Amino acid sequence: MLDRLQEAVMDVSKNKISAPKENYHFDKLKMYFGEDFKLKDGIVISQPTIGDILETGEENFYHSLTPFLYNSTSIRLQLWEAKPRIDWNHVKDIEVFAILIPMVDKMPLKLLFKDIHFEDFTLVNINDTENAEPRLGLYSASQNILLNEDEYMLAAEYIRTMLNSHPKIEKAKGKTAKNWIIQEDRLNLQQRLNENKTNFSTLLPLISSCINHPGFKYKLHELKEVGICQFMDSVQRIQKYESSISALRGCYSGFVDTKKMDKETFNFMGDI
Repeated sequence: MLDRLQEAVMDVSKNKISAPKENYHFDKLKMYFGEDFKLKDGIVISQPTIGDILETGEENFYHSLTPFLYNSTSIRLQLWEAKPRIDWNHVKDIEVFAILIPMVDKMPLKLLFKDIHFEDFTLVNINDTENAEPRLGLYSASQNILLNEDEYMLAAEYIRTMLNSHPKIEKAKGKTAKNWIIQEDRLNLQQRLNENKTNFSTLLPLISSCINHPGFKYKLHELKEVGICQFMDSVQRIQKYESSISALRGCYSGFVDTKKMDKETFNFMGDI
């Protein structure tokens, strides 16, 4: 039994992916400056400020965006325990959207999508001449809007990048591996419930850390006007700055072997 569990753990570990393989292109500089992003005709994604999220309610805001932020790994326990059982390994992100969108408060989505609503978007098959097999899409009959899978994934990746919130991707092969990872999820869920960690703030520790960092330029009342993307970039930049300074101090103290270190480690102005 222990050997089988070990094999399952190794199987799961081999299939862990930290970021999506697909490349979806959008102008990150415009995103940083808070400019709107045109997904397609009639669909524009705007960027909320910290003040917008504060007014809407952080928990309500993030929960409303789960159809874009979550993937099948995020809800694999719920899928596995559904009747009939659904194997998360074969569920696409666009299908997760169709599952979650009826369950969320759609008003906070107006902060991002000012000109459309998500009351009646349903999963459909799209037939076209370029593909022999039908593809998945999302269709709103009341607005006559059709999003194909690539367009949905572009929107999802844009929002995930804006919020610096990319879901992990874990695939598992074989019955033992799947049962092991689901059992681990059950235990983790029970632990969170026992520790009453179901209600927590994502932004509070980040805001508190930045406000108390000597290099952060915004005061608390000014932060309300800052776009969420710019704020998340500041969080990452401060982390990169502190890491590079620590590396430099270690280098000059003689306790760090710089020959084995990437030179970008010392460059806090590099890409993040």
